[in-house]
Amino acid sequence: MILKVCSKISFLLLFTLIGNYTYSQPFSFGFGLGIATPNDEINNVYNSDKINLNNNIGNVIRDAVKLGYYIGTNLNLPLSKDFSFRAGISLNRFPKSELKIYFPNSTYDTVILKSLQNIIPISVGFDWFLYRSFVNPYLTGNLSYYYILHSIDIVRLNQELPISTSETDSRLGAGIGAGLDFDLKILTIFLEGKYWFVNLIGGESNEQSKNFFSLGLGVIFGGR
Repeated sequence: MILKVCSKISFLLLFTLIGNYTYSQPFSFGFGLGIATPNDEINNVYNSDKINLNNNIGNVIRDAVKLGYYIGTNLNLPLSKDFSFRAGISLNRFPKSELKIYFPNSTYDTVILKSLQNIIPISVGFDWFLYRSFVNPYLTGNLSYYYILHSIDIVRLNQELPISTSETDSRLGAGIGAGLDFDLKILTIFLEGKYWFVNLIGGESNEQSKNFFSLGLGVIFGGR
């Protein structure tokens, strides 16, 4: 409900700003890269700690996800001195983590898998600049569509079980953060930290919150 209200406000703000658009700067293009650190639920491939295989309930034990990285691109449109519209896409990749599935009430052996997580947010949002100078601090927020891909390697599987070697999901969420722009006239360097809420909308019943934090450097060819 909150996200739906925020979505309506964001789009209303966008149309209002564009309707009153007098800022003369053109679109600018940029890219960034950095680290991404996940919460414990990012590698929950099956969105549950239990999985049903051949009518046998298996308990899933997951390793903690390790530090990952991201790389992304963005398109910027200055709307006024204080606001800039931003659209972007990025790849957030987290290293392989081990999953063990064991069946306490069955003769099945323990199944050992390794899962690589890729999260691709496609986002639209706004940057709000607190003031303008050589160093420009700003707050940022966006709505995102997340494409989530888990690539699964089977390490040990002694019996025929219907284990998929890939799992894909999509979710709707958001991101909030803050950053600094360093205006070098012909280009802009930025430092930005952002917290991403992956599954605010579209999650399965009892699905735990999946979030991660990214921190990175980037360059924009032009201003915003």
